[in-house]
Amino acid sequence: MRSILGGIGLTILLSLATAGAAVAAPPSTVSDSFAITNVQVFDGSQVVQAATVVVLNGQISAVGANAAIPAGVPVIDGTGATLLPGFIDSHAHARTRQELERAIQFGVTTEMDMWTLPHFAASMRREQERTGAPYRADFFSAISPATLPEGYPYNFTPRQTERPTLVGPEEAEAFVEDRIAEGSDYLKIMIEDGSQVFLDLQVIPRETVQALTQAMHDRGKLAVAHVIEQGRAYDALHDGVDGLVHIFVDEVAEPGFVQLAVMKGIFVVPTLSVEEAFVTTAGGASLIADPDLAPYLTQEEIASLLTPGPPSLLTLQNVEFAKESVRRLHEAGVPILAGTDSATHGVSLHRDLELLVDAGLEPVDALVAATSAAADAFGLADRGRIAPGLRADLLLVQGDPTADIKATRKLRRIWKAGVEVDRQIPAARPAH
Repeated sequence: MRSILGGIGLTILLSLATAGAAVAAPPSTVSDSFAITNVQVFDGSQVVQAATVVVLNGQISAVGANAAIPAGVPVIDGTGATLLPGFIDSHAHARTRQELERAIQFGVTTEMDMWTLPHFAASMRREQERTGAPYRADFFSAISPATLPEGYPYNFTPRQTERPTLVGPEEAEAFVEDRIAEGSDYLKIMIEDGSQVFLDLQVIPRETVQALTQAMHDRGKLAVAHVIEQGRAYDALHDGVDGLVHIFVDEVAEPGFVQLAVMKGIFVVPTLSVEEAFVTTAGGASLIADPDLAPYLTQEEIASLLTPGPPSLLTLQNVEFAKESVRRLHEAGVPILAGTDSATHGVSLHRDLELLVDAGLEPVDALVAATSAAADAFGLADRGRIAPGLRADLLLVQGDPTADIKATRKLRRIWKAGVEVDRQIPAARPAH
């Protein structure tokens, strides 16, 4: 279904298959000024009861029980609902605009992409700069990952023509300069030997990882690492990475690793939903069975959620290892971010939130993982919170997700920069 190792090729194929999925049409009337009254607010870190939130010209103007509503501004009654910041998926893979449109249909207003094509990233960046792209998720990307010529992930995608690589630390400066020139917002380093999927791949040397992270830091940018084994995660932290975009699955995080993570100040995007999907489709089936999500799924998304992962050594025990590691890291104060690594954009984040709670986070902590913690980790100062002066990326959900995380699925309304997204039920395909 999705990718943590060899499944990344399958992710790309499924991404292309969903390119024809139903897309969101703009609402007939566009307004970026409104007020929501009598609403519980999760502002990215804490809960504010019975509040009023005023949005003017796409920005949050006021938040609080006594916030004044300017004359003529439309008012929405938020009784019984919770207002949240738009969700940030901190590990995504998009190659079509339609995938970003699908993401926002489920409340994901920003995707942090970890590998895509340069021309697609440039196109999305231009659109965001020109129009704000109100009917799709915003898109930031690592674009091309750092890896060896025969290393992961290009061993799975031999036909991809755009595949910059490097061999040794002496090439790191030029490699980083090229990535920044093509528009990379941060660098992803692939530290993967393929052993979990019965492969024997060359791994990028530690000296090269050190040179890459230093080159990125010299330019004020982040370097994150793909690792799925604790031993390589230790190395990555010692070599200077700013975050891990998977939690390792081979064993539970040792106290020494947790202490090192705290000392180094890293963040972790566990991607529990994809790690679960690598060994079972039960999580995907639960999304399909959810009455608040099911009507909005396309047939392609349903097929993706039910597609088994490729053969591997992983079992459900590895998923439990990952959850326990997340619990230990969270308890130690390591920032945990929500991220899916999924071909089913948007919807899978709701499963990831549920799994973070299963791993020991409180629902509020899981919401932080999808909002303010992600914004802080990636330096997105204009989003991830509900506060005056920030952009109005907002979700109105029925119920209280700070008590029941599955209430995030009861989406009533979605706004990006104050413009409401028209949430559409995909048209049924004709029977053959």
